[in-house]
Amino acid sequence: KPRHSVFYIAHLSDNERMFFVTLLLENVLTWMRRQSGTTSLRALLYFDEIFGFFPPTAEPPSKRPLLTLLKQARAFGLGTILVTQNPVDIDYKGLTNAGTWFIGKLQAERDKARVLEGLKGAISQAGRTTDVNYDTLISKLGSRVFLLHNVHDDGPLVFNTRWAMSYLRGPLTRPQVRQLMENR
Repeated sequence: KPRHSVFYIAHLSDNERMFFVTLLLENVLTWMRRQSGTTSLRALLYFDEIFGFFPPTAEPPSKRPLLTLLKQARAFGLGTILVTQNPVDIDYKGLTNAGTWFIGKLQAERDKARVLEGLKGAISQAGRTTDVNYDTLISKLGSRVFLLHNVHDDGPLVFNTRWAMSYLRGPLTRPQVRQLMENR
């Protein structure tokens, strides 16, 4: 059975969140650097809602370790998944190191422009060129339809996902977390 750890930080203040996330990322970097190089996936770091931790202009403490992970983690077998609903809130220059992109429906033109800029950089970073019109593809995406860009594939893939029953009720309260973790 795969081991996993989930860190729930919704109840922390902004300063506490930044402190915890930065400390966690620095520890992941320390662990990573102790590993030998590999082409196999050894571990996965999944960061849901990266807003505020990897901004385009500011330099919060979490940004440097995230950038280092994006640049180096792959060589040590560490996959990194960063998730956001607002592409303008993240540093697209760092994302040029991302090899796989999943892009959903974008509401704002400036979100689309930021994604296109980052994709262009990622394609260039991979030493490739493309004649695919990503602008048109992204503009046509509907609900539960995604564009997959992988630097190892010849072109993008557009795919649908099934409907998932999720009511998106918001963050859990501390008593709810305690109740869910009772038998663990």
